[in-house]
Amino acid sequence: MSKRSVLAVIVVAMVGTLLPLGGSASAVRIGNEGCTPGYWKNHTDDWEEASPGQTLASLGWTFGSENAAYADLTMLEALSAGGGTGIDGATRILVRAATAAWLNAAHEGVGYPYRRFATGLNGRAPLIDLINDALTSGSRRAMIRLANTLDNANNLGCEL
Repeated sequence: MSKRSVLAVIVVAMVGTLLPLGGSASAVRIGNEGCTPGYWKNHTDDWEEASPGQTLASLGWTFGSENAAYADLTMLEALSAGGGTGIDGATRILVRAATAAWLNAAHEGVGYPYRRFATGLNGRAPLIDLINDALTSGSRRAMIRLANTLDNANNLGCEL
């Protein structure tokens, strides 16, 4: 094996270890479909590139000081998050909608309008950037606005 081939193998291995635990975002089908948080909560066997016990922090999500405790929430717990007032309630609402969005974007069988790490349909920003911006904003309004946007996409209809 040539030095160049060995170097290529090492680079590929290193890049693979740097990717978030949520996977490499292999789903590429983009469209106007989305499954609800309730669907994902009750169909964990349909999850691709994620597991129910995976924490939100392991997905690369960042939280502000007001909602840092949510980083250790598992994806399955996040799908059951309720709501409420203040930053705490807004965080619950957002992590529920964002977790479903994450699972929709990861699944090749769902033509979701957002991509996790790349630009989505109609030039939409990567989902991870939208989620992290809202979670670290310290703004209930920003979190609720994104949660509503993602909730609308999560309710587009699910063929699974």
